[in-house]
Amino acid sequence: MKIINVILIASITSLNVSAAFTEPELHQLEEINKEAIKKTENAKNLLDKKIKETISNLPEQKEKIVDLNKTWNITIKKKCNLLIFESLNTDAEIAMKNECLSNEYKSETYFFEQLNH
Repeated sequence: MKIINVILIASITSLNVSAAFTEPELHQLEEINKEAIKKTENAKNLLDKKIKETISNLPEQKEKIVDLNKTWNITIKKKCNLLIFESLNTDAEIAMKNECLSNEYKSETYFFEQLNH
């Protein structure tokens, strides 16, 4: 029985060790996450500029534009949280969520771009 316990403990310990990242892997993951966050920030900044431009071009629609943006932001957050549910509490969570947010902000930007033409 002691041998089985030793083997079981060794197996569990070896699984934990293999799941640990090396320093280069941690650095790479950090860089991926930073890049994903930067991409999201850029997409959000572009969206904010496009909304201001749309309001400037359609001042009589300002209230509707602002309201749509608020509603869209709520929807984006809910959509991305649902889309990445399998990634929650994993190393991919930050990158996956930011990829979704970035894509959704770009989609919203495109919509407002269309209003300006």
